[in-house]
Amino acid sequence: MLLEVSDTGTGMDAATRDRLFEPFFTTKPAGKGTGIGLAVVYRAVERSGGFLQVDSELGRGTRIRVFLPRVAASAG
Repeated sequence: MLLEVSDTGTGMDAATRDRLFEPFFTTKPAGKGTGIGLAVVYRAVERSGGFLQVDSELGRGTRIRVFLPRVAASAG
């Protein structure tokens, strides 16, 4: 399964992309964000057997793809 999120914002440089999923990393000013959200997403996806792919370029926006494994439907 694939979930894709993209924007046409300012994008990220390589140094920012390298730290994107670190707990408490943020590019926001102090007091404007904790930087924990993407770290939580990364960990949940990883634990489910999935992975994330990030494409971003300064001035061109960002695309994040979340790949999750298929699971058998449960009988309910």
